Amino acid sequence: MREGSNRSRWTRRTTAVGGAALSALVLGQLALTGPVAAVPGLSIRTTTGPSNSVAKSQSATCPTGTTVIGGGGAITGSGLGQVGMDIMLPLAGGSAYSVTGREDENGVAGNWAVTASALCAPAPSGLVTVSGSSAPSFGTSNWFEKSCPAGKHAIGVGGAVVGASNSEVILEDLRIQQNSVVVAGVEDGTGFAGSWWLDATAICADPLPGEQRVDDSSYSSAAVQSVVATCPAGTRVHGVGGEILGGEGQVRLTEMRATSSTAVTVRAMEDENGFSSNWKVRAYAVCAN
Repeated sequence: MREGSNRSRWTRRTTAVGGAALSALVLGQLALTGPVAAVPGLSIRTTTGPSNSVAKSQSATCPTGTTVIGGGGAITGSGLGQVGMDIMLPLAGGSAYSVTGREDENGVAGNWAVTASALCAPAPSGLVTVSGSSAPSFGTSNWFEKSCPAGKHAIGVGGAVVGASNSEVILEDLRIQQNSVVVAGVEDGTGFAGSWWLDATAICADPLPGEQRVDDSSYSSAAVQSVVATCPAGTRVHGVGGEILGGEGQVRLTEMRATSSTAVTVRAMEDENGFSSNWKVRAYAVCAN
């Protein structure tokens, strides 16, 4: 069932007061979180699919006796700014994390591949996965927040843009907040005539005294930008998230995953036409002892 509370357009321009206020709110929520108790038996499973020029999905499967508590992915190869990770979701039942890559309406001449990454562990206390959908977009951008059940904390996020047959609508934000996740999408530089909406999934667990970290790149007009969120000494990555700020539909995520047991890397690239304005990326890591 779609939830209609977040149907208003969310302007992504970095000069907008609303965007700045939202960023300040997110950072404030992150600062409120304390140190997270580690989930035992944590492992990272990564798999890469075939390299070609067709839309495709890849899933990283968790070992028997474990479940997905977070995940992400990457696109490698040609035309990276024209290939969107439009679907990044844990599969039903928590057995795997799936990533779907699709080219924009112009297509890509070269080959590219999808990598999926899953954070796996025995189910932590109170683990529950909740999902919801936004109302159809009434503008060129939209966002949707899915809250955890009362008293639980978000440790993982999944999201998807639904309605376009190719990457004309970009999945640009998958944020983990203390008690919820936020997913945002935006039409690409040429727009999209059809109706689209967002699916969001929050992986939640009982409150674990915990910490969330966020790292920024700097605003610039560089065609490729990346940032690494590193967990404090003695802690490991338990959740992954990322976002593009100021991309205006002309920048796509090309990587958002745990690249080691202590680091989350988020990378993005401008489309084939480039983008003259400044933008940046942000990486989120949920860290625990």
